[in-house]
Amino acid sequence: MQVSSKEHDGRCPTVLVVDDNPILRLTLAQEISHAGFRVREAATADEAETVLQAGADIDLIVTDVEMPGRHDGLALAMFVRSHYPNTPVIVVSGRVPQVRAASVADAFFSKPYDVGSVIQRVAALLGYQRPSGAT
Repeated sequence: MQVSSKEHDGRCPTVLVVDDNPILRLTLAQEISHAGFRVREAATADEAETVLQAGADIDLIVTDVEMPGRHDGLALAMFVRSHYPNTPVIVVSGRVPQVRAASVADAFFSKPYDVGSVIQRVAALLGYQRPSGAT
């Protein structure tokens, strides 16, 4: 059986999903959870920064760009790069060109995106494969 690259600490990777649209956030969070990951959610980049600064064990972040608050998703990605450089960031956006996200993101998906493709990239960035027989 293949397990997470986090096998050494006995836990599956945790993904922080950040999007101000509750339907998109919930849908992506549920699909990532069904793929075998633990999921935390945040509605804004500011809320995500608070989660990170509180010491939450976050292995990867998927963030939208345009959100209310002091910071947007690109500012969140820059914050993660400077404070948590080993934490991969996937940026999703319906309006921001990929070129703007390329310098701070490990991957970029235009909205509407294929959820399966996002999950495959999450797994690849974390070196995670679901155990055989998992759905």
